[in-house]
Amino acid sequence: MTTRGLFLAAAVVLASSCGPKPEKLRPRAAPRSPAQQKFDAGMAAAGAGQWAEAAEAFAACAELAPDNAAARVNQGIALERSGDLEAAMSVYRAVLDLEPDNPDAATNLARTLVALGEVREARKVVAGALKNNEEDLGLLNTYAGVLRLLGRFEPAAEAARQVLLRDQRNAAAIKTLALIYADEGQLTLAEMLFENALAIDEKDASVRVNLGRIAHERGEHQKAIAELEEALEIDPGNAVANANIGAIALRFRDYERAAAAYQNAIGAGMLNCTTAAALGYAFEGAMKAEEAVAQLSKAYDLCQDAELLYAMGNICMAQLRDNDCALEKYRAYAREQKKLAEDHPVFMMIQSIEELENMEEAGPVEAPESDVGEEPAPEGAAPVSQAAGAGAVTLGDATPAPSGGGLRELRAKKAADEPEADNGRSALWMRRASDPATKSGPRPAAKRTPAPG
Repeated sequence: MTTRGLFLAAAVVLASSCGPKPEKLRPRAAPRSPAQQKFDAGMAAAGAGQWAEAAEAFAACAELAPDNAAARVNQGIALERSGDLEAAMSVYRAVLDLEPDNPDAATNLARTLVALGEVREARKVVAGALKNNEEDLGLLNTYAGVLRLLGRFEPAAEAARQVLLRDQRNAAAIKTLALIYADEGQLTLAEMLFENALAIDEKDASVRVNLGRIAHERGEHQKAIAELEEALEIDPGNAVANANIGAIALRFRDYERAAAAYQNAIGAGMLNCTTAAALGYAFEGAMKAEEAVAQLSKAYDLCQDAELLYAMGNICMAQLRDNDCALEKYRAYAREQKKLAEDHPVFMMIQSIEELENMEEAGPVEAPESDVGEEPAPEGAAPVSQAAGAGAVTLGDATPAPSGGGLRELRAKKAADEPEADNGRSALWMRRASDPATKSGPRPAAKRTPAPG
């Protein structure tokens, strides 16, 4: 299964009040109920970007008004923004327990499942909700997006067209259709549709990111950077734009810029194995070895990929000159591989380091006296490491190229050469399953008549 990164939209419009609706106009505003006050506090916190506090306030509102699904949906949105996807998913499921056909909860749960790589489960959630919400265009477009991630381009395109038959200016459906064409390699048609979406909403940062994707696939890297920077002008916290700038900078070995861009992306919530590893490689290229090892360790914690251990071993040996660190990482790599061929570089590295350690423990050996003079080395010959011996790997001599070797090559290539779309704030340019299915991240709760507070 492919993994696309996830993430949340640039703007979130939350539902309105969760207190009782006045039966008639009154000359003075009635005192706000405790539930309404909690809701107001949640809105204020959300407006200030204090998502943890917003989640707490919306939860308190829902406790006071247990049947109020809108407050729970808003709580889920705030939890997503806080980075707690599992908790958000639990909240959305709780809403669906109360209202099985709630389109807002279904849409947001589907997107969260996609973010966690559960694309097939997301399809089941949306398909179930559509049975009694056939006219909900947002839900139908979400279904199209999920089908696209499953590689079912024809039914995905048909679902998007059904939305456009009912609303010709539905920018979300236009973008979904454009993404399908881009996935199929029809870049000119995709570009035209993205331009149409931009004409509807010129402040849509995700369209700029996708236009950058097209420029990148055409080899127009400067144009791609320009589109991504335009996206950041619109939405300075856009994680996808930052990650993709990092991918291009990493490809062209502008390591300082790559590191800064990936740090911005991770700071905006796009922390996954790919972005963590890419930041580690950027640090390596910038000769910040300790930061590189620390970041690659975080990436390993996220995905348990053995190639990260190999990369850390190389950095420990080549940049830190720390053979103990290198031996620890290489041995861990060897354990995960279970059996290495004798000519495998890691096997040779482990053997060479162990030989060096044994020689250091034995101490210097006094050479016997001889009347024969030492034969001089040929002019220009490179010295041979005493530990490694002739023809063996010389320790600490060569710094591996930051763009090659093991996972570094795999992830850097995927990050830079396989651009992926941004459906709002999604993931790195990769064909992965954590790309959100909706146009702009969390779907706000509908403005329904709230339960009494």
